[in-house]
Amino acid sequence: MDVGVLAGDMVPYVSAVAGAYGGAVLEKLKTESTDAAADATIGLGRKLLDTVLRRSPAAPAIEAAVVELADDADDQDLRDILGARLKRALAADPELAAEIGALLQEAPRGMTITGSQGIQIGDSNTMTNHFGA
Repeated sequence: MDVGVLAGDMVPYVSAVAGAYGGAVLEKLKTESTDAAADATIGLGRKLLDTVLRRSPAAPAIEAAVVELADDADDQDLRDILGARLKRALAADPELAAEIGALLQEAPRGMTITGSQGIQIGDSNTMTNHFGA
């Protein structure tokens, strides 16, 4: 199991959590329960981040990266910093890496886009367009 790939796979989910919760991301992670109706990406991101923060000695560095990313979830440099810190944490703890790998298996696969008139790029995309009333 390549920890670089695992860390890279985690970043979009953790970024989604940071973007959704903003600067209060760590406080919300600690105080809010996971709502069954919550967005699947945010829910998985919460699980991934919570697991790493509870188990890794690198939690303070990861927390700092997440807080920075919360200010601008689309900043690729900040996403890269988070990815590097996650990779280090996973490399240091093979059991944690295995647990994260198992959680990532829960990730939703594919997508359905309804009401879009755009072009979908990539494999296995399903798109339903409805035009008119």
